[in-house]
Amino acid sequence: MIVIDDARTAELYEQWRHVHATTERAVAEPLARDCIRRLAAEPGGGAAHIWVAGLAELTAYLACRPEPGIARAAADALAAAAAALGERECGHGTHPYEEDLTRVGGPTGWYLIGEHPEVPRGEADLCPRNVAGVARFAADVIAPFSVAGIPAAVSEDHEQDVKDLLDFLNDYPYGDPASTIESNAGAPPADCTRGVLAGYVITQHVSTPYVYYRIGVRPVFDAMIEGLGQALEMLDATGAQCPHEAGEHPDLEEIYYETEAEIACHVRTPGGRAYLVENALDEGEGPLWVCPGFLRELAEDALGQLRPRYAELFGRRDTSGLDATFVRSDGRLDIDALTRVVVAADEYSASGEAGENAGLWAARRHASATDPHERLLLLHLALWCASVFDLPYGVGREVRALLRSVEQEPLDHDCPHGDGHPDSGLRDNAYRRAEMKPHLDYLYAPGEFTAPEDASPADAWACPKLLAAWAQGPIEEMDERYEQMDEEDGDDASVLR
Repeated sequence: MIVIDDARTAELYEQWRHVHATTERAVAEPLARDCIRRLAAEPGGGAAHIWVAGLAELTAYLACRPEPGIARAAADALAAAAAALGERECGHGTHPYEEDLTRVGGPTGWYLIGEHPEVPRGEADLCPRNVAGVARFAADVIAPFSVAGIPAAVSEDHEQDVKDLLDFLNDYPYGDPASTIESNAGAPPADCTRGVLAGYVITQHVSTPYVYYRIGVRPVFDAMIEGLGQALEMLDATGAQCPHEAGEHPDLEEIYYETEAEIACHVRTPGGRAYLVENALDEGEGPLWVCPGFLRELAEDALGQLRPRYAELFGRRDTSGLDATFVRSDGRLDIDALTRVVVAADEYSASGEAGENAGLWAARRHASATDPHERLLLLHLALWCASVFDLPYGVGREVRALLRSVEQEPLDHDCPHGDGHPDSGLRDNAYRRAEMKPHLDYLYAPGEFTAPEDASPADAWACPKLLAAWAQGPIEEMDERYEQMDEEDGDDASVLR
């Protein structure tokens, strides 16, 4: 219980402390206007500490979704109080407000107007410079980068956040990067300040290229897409407009991603923003990084990359058009076209998707094929693709379904071929794809292609023990990579479990 001599101040404090980010404007803004009016009238007066404390308590609302004019007026009144009080001499080496500089929320202000009975006020609590510090802190949370004089301070947690972010962006992650990214991507809290929201959006934006190329886990994409969508709604809910001309926002093509990652973490707190001003940003650049228009650009750019990639990795692909490419007019497979696509596939270009689609097409055609020789070739093609490509879930789950149909029981028995099976390295070594191609070409159409060196007979390629052994590895690898998606989809059908 806070003891305050002035009953009216005590009553006001009880109202202030119950205001939060989602409080109705009709309740919150009259309280804010009252504090603003009183503080602006006497920013250096004897009661200034009360109204600074009031606005500090109301920061949770003022920093999230007030009328833009109210937020600006509050920040201006607080800045005026900081200017009026901050130049007064004192003999204190430090002030209590400095302990809060790394908080992501508003400052602690209750002790400016009262005290816990068991905890008397400290000597520096009502020092004008401390009141000025609380005012600067609150003004900077409401309008980031709007006031000078805040000491630079970066928390150990945010230093670690920068390190963790750079570790996976530089492709040297400590632990599972998907877990780190998914935890960062959790939807922004409803009470996040402008700085925290900016940090969230910038973090997702700088992470997007890595996620695009290196992450194949659906929950990460789900979290980022959902979170960025909510961030856009929050930006729209503030009603704040972008005041900048075209070309004024930071040009991210000119900024190293390491710098963007550092800004993403430190922009969340007043002390971190002060650190950025001193070490990473050009003069006057800070407000651009929290501009709602700029943040919308970043969020929309990230979503513009993530949504199509999501469909590519996890959606059901249409392979019906490939019949014209992979089936000849006489109804037989164009084996040369099929194997050529796999050999030419490059994961960093469109040819990589074409290679994946060839394996998916083979798995789907296998389901309807009736010729045993064609089915054998299609099975080997699907096995080959599953072995040399990290098939995305949308492709791999169908290919895996075919491999799961391979009977595993022959692994427990001898076969007549002994060591005479085809070299498994042809199948699972991505760098030997050009060597594998002539073997599959010859297996399917020996009358049309020359036998490669060390060619194996067709019955060795069809050996149940070989097929079971070759299917085992890709199935286990996909089961591991798809674990989270399988859990979400209720898939527990692996023959190896």
